[in-house]
Amino acid sequence: MFTFTFFIGLMSQLCYGARQLVQWVMTERLKRVVSPTGYWAFSLAGCCFMLWYGWLREDIVILIGQILSFYVYVLNLDYKGAWRRIPLPIRIVFYCIPVAALIATAMNAPHLVDRFVHNPHIPLGLMIYGTCAQLVFLSRYAYQVVYSMRRHESCLPPVFWFISVVGASLTLVYGIIRHDPILMLGQSISIIIFARNLYVGWKYSINRDQAEKSRIKK
Repeated sequence: MFTFTFFIGLMSQLCYGARQLVQWVMTERLKRVVSPTGYWAFSLAGCCFMLWYGWLREDIVILIGQILSFYVYVLNLDYKGAWRRIPLPIRIVFYCIPVAALIATAMNAPHLVDRFVHNPHIPLGLMIYGTCAQLVFLSRYAYQVVYSMRRHESCLPPVFWFISVVGASLTLVYGIIRHDPILMLGQSISIIIFARNLYVGWKYSINRDQAEKSRIKK
């Protein structure tokens, strides 16, 4: 069972790794931080696998994070115009995935409490820490959604990457404590890419401001 669980977790990290690769390559090519459609498509696929992984690991921290992230990915795909191109039946199936995860865990409330909250493998203090780490990590999407809605397009601003670095670092510590190779692998690689995007975004902003000042002087 552990082998299958690890396989599902690895699939999620492959999807998340692919999204980082797509975004990183396009960012390096254009010399500015971009929000490609592939980034959100791979995010959605990775989220589905991670929901499954969180259930198999009996880890409510992972489930909470992925359920909240799911619809953010859908929203950004909609901004990119890609979501509406997916056949309606398939979209309905995707919409139902996080709902099914909630229903499956809520059907037996006493067992839910015993399985997750009283999980002997996750002490209460660690669960609180992990939940806080996820909330910090997820706050980047709250900022990103508001930022994108104001501009009516999918954007990945510098603050998004700063919060990503902080949230990924906290989640990495959680993964280390839990001896979770999936979280450790995913977050370690992500921190490097997040930091790189933060630097590229910062450098692009400086160059843009300098170009604007030069234009005004002329």
